[in-house]
Amino acid sequence: MNNEKMKFYDKKLTKKSEDINKIIWILVIFTIGFAIGCLAMHLESKQHTMELENSIGEKENKIFEQYVELDSLKETIYMYEVYGK
Repeated sequence: MNNEKMKFYDKKLTKKSEDINKIIWILVIFTIGFAIGCLAMHLESKQHTMELENSIGEKENKIFEQYVELDSLKETIYMYEVYGK
């Protein structure tokens, strides 16, 4: 007697299995790409936020300096009015 195992292949089942594998690979690649894109967007927005914060800080310093100059000018005008020429 022949004790060899016979293998039967179902063409439709094999085709469906290959299609499922292709779909899984597409989903995995899409998910990895999507995650990398989200990470890149997060890093870019973080960098943009830092640039805006630096810009705001510089403008606040400039406004404070101008406030000090205006206050000094007001003091000078007051002193000029009080003590005259």
